[in-house]
Amino acid sequence: MAYVPNRGDIVHLEFDPSSGNEIKGRHFGLVLSAKVFNQQGLAMICPISQGAAAAARTYGTVVTLMGSGTDTQGAVHCHQLKSLDWRARKVRLKETAPQPIVDEVLARVEAILFD
Repeated sequence: MAYVPNRGDIVHLEFDPSSGNEIKGRHFGLVLSAKVFNQQGLAMICPISQGAAAAARTYGTVVTLMGSGTDTQGAVHCHQLKSLDWRARKVRLKETAPQPIVDEVLARVEAILFD
């Protein structure tokens, strides 16, 4: 059976096309949507970047992976949640994030959406 992303998976995929301040190119991302949703071909994913994110850090919209035990390092950009066609973007599973990281990202996304 083919791989279907699941909540908590750290995946590698293409974020282009993008524009403005959106993260561009191939990046890792943290899947937030449930597998049952993702089976339809779309998944809700927050990009992970090692680049400068000073403004995002100031506003508390990133969650660091440093010290989490993952091979993937960087910061999850909760403010850049995207619905992506993971099949067309050639998703590849890297690893699964620890549950406390997933919970923290979900809490920050909830705060952004439902303040």
